[in-house]
Amino acid sequence: MESINDTLLQEVLFCDKVAIRADRKKLSFANRHRRNNIYLVSENRKYEYKFYLRQSEDFLEDFSVGLIWTNPANYIEISKSSVILLRCQGPHDGKEPLGSDIHHDYHIHTIILDDFKDKRYQKPSGRVLTSAFSSFEQAIFYLINEYKVKNVESVVELPEEVDQTTLFEEV
Repeated sequence: MESINDTLLQEVLFCDKVAIRADRKKLSFANRHRRNNIYLVSENRKYEYKFYLRQSEDFLEDFSVGLIWTNPANYIEISKSSVILLRCQGPHDGKEPLGSDIHHDYHIHTIILDDFKDKRYQKPSGRVLTSAFSSFEQAIFYLINEYKVKNVESVVELPEEVDQTTLFEEV
């Protein structure tokens, strides 16, 4: 076994993936959240993933849509059975004052090579503000399209794809 490198990380992130099953066809409610898990495999059958969906029942803008690599120990030396590769999130409570914390806006956390070196497998430290989505539904389609996930509609009922809207048209 070897350490992760950028080539392998990019392959794991951006290879074509296929949905093979889900915990359920529709989102369920538990602990004040709507939730579901969709299980994926890379088209070459090497890598396995869990695509998770979570949304607060009370605050619909508080959501997390993520991708977890569930078989990294087959390819790299690692002490955990899974690695959170990325999380697409809506605004939620941050630790800093409003306007100075990325968590108060739509954002994406992604794993970086230093996270592997530091054994930080469950809390990706790469983070960026995004305008790629502004709702739970848009985040689902963002992850499906950006990370090449196919066949999702055969295992779950997907929401309608909603175009992102803006308050003001560009002039």
